[in-house]
Amino acid sequence: MVQQTSLLFPRLCKAVSMHNVILVGVDGSSNSNRALDWAIVEANIRNWSLRLVSTFPSTFVADPIVGASYALAARQEAQAVLDQATKRAEDQGVRTEAHVESGDATNVLVEHSETTKLAVVGKRGRKGFVGRLLGSVSSGLAAHSHCPTVVVPQGHDTTATELEDGQGTRGAPRNERGEQSTMQPTFFEAVNAEDPPRQQESALNGLSFTGQIVIAVDSGMQGPALWEAAEMARVHGKPLALVSVTGAPVGDLGWSPPVKDSDPYHEEELAKLTRVITAVAARYPDVKASPHLFIGKPAEVLVHTTQTADLVVLGTRGLGGFPGLLLGSVSQAVLHHGRSPMMVVPGANTVS
Repeated sequence: MVQQTSLLFPRLCKAVSMHNVILVGVDGSSNSNRALDWAIVEANIRNWSLRLVSTFPSTFVADPIVGASYALAARQEAQAVLDQATKRAEDQGVRTEAHVESGDATNVLVEHSETTKLAVVGKRGRKGFVGRLLGSVSSGLAAHSHCPTVVVPQGHDTTATELEDGQGTRGAPRNERGEQSTMQPTFFEAVNAEDPPRQQESALNGLSFTGQIVIAVDSGMQGPALWEAAEMARVHGKPLALVSVTGAPVGDLGWSPPVKDSDPYHEEELAKLTRVITAVAARYPDVKASPHLFIGKPAEVLVHTTQTADLVVLGTRGLGGFPGLLLGSVSQAVLHHGRSPMMVVPGANTVS
């Protein structure tokens, strides 16, 4: 059944509890439709309903007749988008509620996120600027949402692996300018944390997280992002890859110590990851979790994981974030350049 809110009767009170509802911002763009398709699949798996929200801007016009005409036309356009989205979801057997509201899209969605358990948006909407990789609505919602937010990028297909390079993969990692990246962790390449450090240049590019949920773990920290990732892994029956990325202990000096000198540092970080793995196993015994330890630049390594991962989960802050920033620089970079769906989870971490 479709429920609709009216602009004439705004919500009089605010619910204090979150419901088994997925919030989806829709604007009729191809990116929005991809996000909607992702949300439909998730709703069906969890047996949750969708709350579809379409907005139109509040614009002041001096002439009241012109202003009323504009508002009516804008509302009708938003309603048409909402009707199409509602049909798309209900054709897949998903329960929906539909809302057309006037105002800033980010603010409207953030308000709705107070009473939903998950929010989903496209990486860029219909009004995104050419060349801008992350839209203002997706970045604003990820930073301010009260519930976890999934950002679905351009080109993501819920029915296929990935198709941008024509070779059945998400392609080679790229840097911020869209060029192929030559990511080189500082003194050992991407390794499974159970292995000793290694310096093989092909290790990072050969690493695949296909079919896995990736969670970025900040030096043994636990928090809401970790548990959301573990829950996603449980619900979808997928392995959980715990990825920890830390800078070299000698700093960014452009040179590397011998591997034997880095072993104590590696063991210390491995011990932190092992404690997190133990905590996950205690709460989610059916989830297969694996630790992966990297030394290098967190944003570059995490963007690389989005080349193959089914979902990459990030905290709003961490991995070197500064106090006062709602969305840390690493999370922002991954959202901008990531190529798989990415979940941003609000809340603070705790030391394991």
